[in-house]
Amino acid sequence: MNFRGAAALLALCAAPPAFAQDLDGSKDNIAGPYVPTPWVIVQEMLKLADVRGEDVVYDLGSGDGRLVITAAKRFGARGVGVELQTELVDLARTGAKREGVADRVKFIQGDLFETDIKDASVVMLYLLPRFVTRLVPRFRAELKAGTRIVSHDYPLAPWPPDKELAMDVPEKEMISGTSWTRLYYYVVPARVQGVWELALPKELASAPLVLQITQEPHAVGGFMRDGNTELYLRDLTVRGGQVRFGLLYRSRLMAFEGTVAGNAMTGEVRARDLRGPWTARHRGPLPR
Repeated sequence: MNFRGAAALLALCAAPPAFAQDLDGSKDNIAGPYVPTPWVIVQEMLKLADVRGEDVVYDLGSGDGRLVITAAKRFGARGVGVELQTELVDLARTGAKREGVADRVKFIQGDLFETDIKDASVVMLYLLPRFVTRLVPRFRAELKAGTRIVSHDYPLAPWPPDKELAMDVPEKEMISGTSWTRLYYYVVPARVQGVWELALPKELASAPLVLQITQEPHAVGGFMRDGNTELYLRDLTVRGGQVRFGLLYRSRLMAFEGTVAGNAMTGEVRARDLRGPWTARHRGPLPR
């Protein structure tokens, strides 16, 4: 994994002779010189993402490949590194062979903004803020619900992180002028925006109700429609494939928990001493 945008002098000392990227940012997808991520941060990023043997770890801007190589060697995961500079791709492939994980990782020479990432279950990145935020729409649209993302130093604004980790890494002071480090952890939510038809036990509703849900990186919300009545969904939360919300309907406060799978939601609803199943079917986009 590499940091794009550190001082050119450090990049010359720490990396192969050629720069990974141009410094002036004149090319839209060029993000700065290559500087290796300190090993202690590599370990903490993998730990924060809870990498396991069944994972496919993508590193966007993979540099010498240390992050995906470590994920494969330590956890048995598969890995994919995406790197623009050919020399670094060759270096990473050599490292994978040396560490005995060449059969579990691969390194792609290409543009991280164009490479297919849909197979990832974990995504790692260490990029400048304008490139990090540029990736947010892709992550939300293309990654599977439940995919974990860890961003080094820069958040995926305006998407609020699920967790943050701050630590002091003295060796980073030469890279960024400060030893203070932040890691931002995200779980890709299921896509729930649109109109849904909600079916409840007959004791709670005799006919299907209509849900209208809006979903943005910074917020998710919605309301239930019953004829001319609109009631807002309370504390609507989507994390990975899990969904939770509350609804006060006909003087009953109902609590919903469930899972999202494509165009369907299913789960359990509780209202006082009543428990029962609920389902929702996606019926189309929000009305304009």
